[in-house]
Amino acid sequence: MSRLKNAPLQEVIFEVGWALDIDPHSGIESDSRFNLALGSLKTLVKKEFPHHVARVPFYELAPHAFNRQAVMQFRKEPNGRPLLQLGPGVFTVNDTDKDYDWDESFKPTLVYGLEKLEEAYDGELLYEHAVLRYIDSVRVKDYGFTDWGSFIAKHLRFSFVNSFDEAMVPKDVSFQQLFDCPNGDQLQLQVGSGTDAAGDIRLIWQTIISRKQAFDKESLITWGHEAHTHSSTIFKQFCQPDFYGSFR
Repeated sequence: MSRLKNAPLQEVIFEVGWALDIDPHSGIESDSRFNLALGSLKTLVKKEFPHHVARVPFYELAPHAFNRQAVMQFRKEPNGRPLLQLGPGVFTVNDTDKDYDWDESFKPTLVYGLEKLEEAYDGELLYEHAVLRYIDSVRVKDYGFTDWGSFIAKHLRFSFVNSFDEAMVPKDVSFQQLFDCPNGDQLQLQVGSGTDAAGDIRLIWQTIISRKQAFDKESLITWGHEAHTHSSTIFKQFCQPDFYGSFR
């Protein structure tokens, strides 16, 4: 997604997961190399991402209980972005609009992160799924908000109608749609309302593209670029022209 002067982007997350080991006796899944890999990754990224903090306290007591959950974060500076996250069977790269640009910043960080991840695991991982998630948000009072129905119908190429009781006006909204894409990806759109720290009501929508298949590092990066391009197209199609124009 090319940068917009007033982009609504709150966060972009690339997530990749790999096959876990299965104990033949208990049937419990685990990432048997996780603890060693985590220690190695701390050393490997120390120059670029020196600040690490546990996202899940005490995860080391039962790592398998947090399978496919990010438990450790690596940042360039405290609370800074972009950041890397690692957990048993999962790795993510996260960024925000402040510095986000796919080609200039995000993709290089993704390439770097995957290289260090594989080095930490002492070889190629058996990647089995990938997800690219964009989270966007706007303050609704900046757009002449009256009610959710008219706001969404005016600003998005999406609408909903409550015809059972005209006196009932939605206070909050939440919608989700899932699509199978021709190329084998799945597209998930989530639209909802929320309140920010200042108490202002916000519209929040997520564009999530995922694929389950075997990947290597190179095919992951290729897929990520394609998913980014698709997300950009969906974003432009989802927004009405005047609404999209407000981000320029």
